[in-house]
Amino acid sequence: MINRVFSVFLIFSFTFALLLSCENTVKKEIVEPIPNSSDSTGVAKIEFIDDFVDLGTIAHGEVISYTFSFSNKGNAPLIVNDLVADCGCTKVILSKEFLNPGETATIELVFDSRGWHGSQFKSVSVKSNAQTPSRTITIKVNVV
Repeated sequence: MINRVFSVFLIFSFTFALLLSCENTVKKEIVEPIPNSSDSTGVAKIEFIDDFVDLGTIAHGEVISYTFSFSNKGNAPLIVNDLVADCGCTKVILSKEFLNPGETATIELVFDSRGWHGSQFKSVSVKSNAQTPSRTITIKVNVV
């Protein structure tokens, strides 16, 4: 009887811990005002070199990262308003929020595989003022 109660407690604790690790909120602060953000004469266009990458197989507990490059191919300033990760196990690092036409920036996606097994797809929604205001970047890993 004690073993059964202990087993139920362990399953509940593991499930609760897993749910807590998967918050999908990313807090972001804008430190200084963005210059020329009201330019209405042109259109910003966000273009990623690649928006999906298969990183192969990693060991359970390994932390892996990939850096996506993107540029503003439009003729107006591009402003990255928000980055929304689909899981708390995924962190994002944006190199630059404001891009003039022709400029390039990066988004580093960092995945912590603790608590995950098998094929995993981890995505980040990139919200901006571009002609296509929401884009998604994704990594795939197989955790063994």
